[in-house]
Amino acid sequence: MIDDYSSWESLPLILQAKDVQMILGISKGKTYELMNSADFPTIYLNKRMVVSKDKFYEWLNQDNRKIKRRAIYV
Repeated sequence: MIDDYSSWESLPLILQAKDVQMILGISKGKTYELMNSADFPTIYLNKRMVVSKDKFYEWLNQDNRKIKRRAIYV
């Protein structure tokens, strides 16, 4: 599990759903919703959903993943 890792380099090559959940700080339901989406690089191993660390990093850093900021009115 991700709690055992202190840096990106120390993560396993293959991330499980619980690792993705901890990295992104989202709920279990949202994690599975994300991993079932068409644009997420999920690998299906029998009934398990996993993602390679490299593909997850690429997905995370896509231009369309950039934070959209809203104006703050004072």
